[in-house]
Amino acid sequence: MFDLILAADWSAAAKPTGPRPKKDAIWVCADLDGVQETRYFPTRAAALDWIDGWLALGHRTLLGFDFAMGYPPGFAEALTGRAEALAVWDWLGAQLTDGPDNSNDRFAVAQEINRRFPGIGPFWGRPAALDLLDLPPKDRTREEHGLPERRAVEAVVPGAKPVWQLAYAGAVGSQSLVGLAALSKLRARWGDEMEVWPQQTGWRVPAARIALAEIYPSLWPPAAAPIKDQGQVIATARALRAADAGWFTGPAAQPDAGRIAREEGWILGVHLAASCQAMPAGVHWTPMGEALETLRATHPCCVGVETVPLSRAARRVLAEDVTARRAHPPRANAAVDGWGFAHASLPPGPIPVAPGRAAAATTRAAAVPPGHAIRILTGAALPSGVDTVALQEEAELRDGALHLRAVPRPGANAREAGEDVTEGATVLSAGRVLTPGDLALAAAAGLGDLPVRAPLRVGVLSTGDELIPPGAPGEGTPDANRPMLMAMLAGWGLAPVDLGHVADDPDALRAVLSAAPCDAILTSGGASAGDEDHLSRLLSREGCVHHWRIAIKPGRPLMLGEWQGRALFGLPGNPVAAFTCAALFARPALLQMAGSGWSVPSPQPVPAAFAKRKKPGRTEIYRARLRDGRAEVFASEGSGRTSGLSWAEGFVILPDAASEIAEGDPVPYLSFAALGLG
Repeated sequence: MFDLILAADWSAAAKPTGPRPKKDAIWVCADLDGVQETRYFPTRAAALDWIDGWLALGHRTLLGFDFAMGYPPGFAEALTGRAEALAVWDWLGAQLTDGPDNSNDRFAVAQEINRRFPGIGPFWGRPAALDLLDLPPKDRTREEHGLPERRAVEAVVPGAKPVWQLAYAGAVGSQSLVGLAALSKLRARWGDEMEVWPQQTGWRVPAARIALAEIYPSLWPPAAAPIKDQGQVIATARALRAADAGWFTGPAAQPDAGRIAREEGWILGVHLAASCQAMPAGVHWTPMGEALETLRATHPCCVGVETVPLSRAARRVLAEDVTARRAHPPRANAAVDGWGFAHASLPPGPIPVAPGRAAAATTRAAAVPPGHAIRILTGAALPSGVDTVALQEEAELRDGALHLRAVPRPGANAREAGEDVTEGATVLSAGRVLTPGDLALAAAAGLGDLPVRAPLRVGVLSTGDELIPPGAPGEGTPDANRPMLMAMLAGWGLAPVDLGHVADDPDALRAVLSAAPCDAILTSGGASAGDEDHLSRLLSREGCVHHWRIAIKPGRPLMLGEWQGRALFGLPGNPVAAFTCAALFARPALLQMAGSGWSVPSPQPVPAAFAKRKKPGRTEIYRARLRDGRAEVFASEGSGRTSGLSWAEGFVILPDAASEIAEGDPVPYLSFAALGLG
């Protein structure tokens, strides 16, 4: 996507850092078509001049700086009157002085900002020699300034520090103050040739020649270099060299994603790189909860929006809140067949009958005179002069007058206008998987089409020399995983893509994965550490591995990672383990990617119809079903018994602590229906 990558490790030093390269100083890596050059700079001015020289060459450029390019919600608007990060940049550019020798007044500027907020803060941390009464030296002295401590992205990045700390160990706030002032001037110099992601672009790839973005070098292990900071910018540039459109998606599924982009900013590629690690060589086992949290943090919604008629909206994910275009019912109407009248005007005895009748909701009968009744049918709009309807079974027409067996209460059997839905009310919320009932509600509310997420395309690939197609003759192992997984995906409302089967050939596997026309990939087999387990080696060398060796049974090995920006779930080859891992790990991540949000159903306690002793250290998952209100488990725990998948109706899930279950003890039961598999 980019010819030139520039990755800058910034510094807020108040004086030049000296002629000899050192840590905690400015390092910049320039990567032009894969050829890298790194430089150390003792001053920010020298670094910016060097960067400007590269930008002037005219290349399509991705420029990254490693400081926060926005602040937590509420800061920008309180400071500038606009809830936009770029307004803060311009404010700092006008207020903060940063000399060619690194001398700057960032602490005084921070004090001036603090004075514009109630209480004490938000900024804190300063050298003891500075007499700045409104810039507290310690965090504990801050109070009631009214701002959150972190940006949304800092909840995703392990170890990320808040931007309010300006001094002492781990402080990152000073880098942002002087950095944003510098970027304001950089933007002014390059004008329309530069776009800031995501503050200007939202969650799309910048279209301008120069894309400016926030980076976080600690996301990647540093490359071999004499100084760690130098190795970090090299590794970051290498990672950015692989950037594709998936790097620019951000938290698009969040309801306030647009505000986050404009006001807080985001770290480029964090959802792909956070928690990425090399293939573990030891025997560390990742707890199930930790693996799920990684999936939640790294796989936001990644599909677009389209508008479809109601006839094609079933089981699609609603992309936006929708409001009623009309009230339902649009006018007051009769709930039953009978006789309508104004309750307060009824005379004693027989009631005169007005001519005509009210028979359709789309037309109105003539006004009914006081003391009179009119024939009215279910759904008909109430004529003027009618507020109550008597059931026809409770009335008799005799001698041209109406006789009531019992007078109903005022307003009986009459529906008010908008009683069900009022015009303009939100009737369906974003993220909902649309049901037939939802479509009925949408139609009643005057909607003929709905904005929905494009279907998430999920590839399904089987691996292994031993596999043969289902029903094929021969002594091989029938490929049970592919039809099973594709059926599971279809049941979740996703779009399965059959990627077929590849033999134990790493080049063939790489080719299929790279060419797969999908947004995410499920593979089965090849994720262990054997001679023919090519997926594990390929992903660890050329992709990204979030977790491997999850502490569950069945499910070892399960590999959670990414290939060329797409989520990849390396499921075990055994059908029982593949089914279990797809249901418990792939499902919530894929549904979040599809736009319906993160959802992990909670097991319900039920009495056990079995006895079992479990060792600590892993979560154990048993195929189960309920009979007479108690949970039975399949006779064999062996994951080779595929018949247990047909027998079972849910899982019993025992957490990683040691336990001893006796018959009748409560155990956590999760039905297949709750997992969308019923």
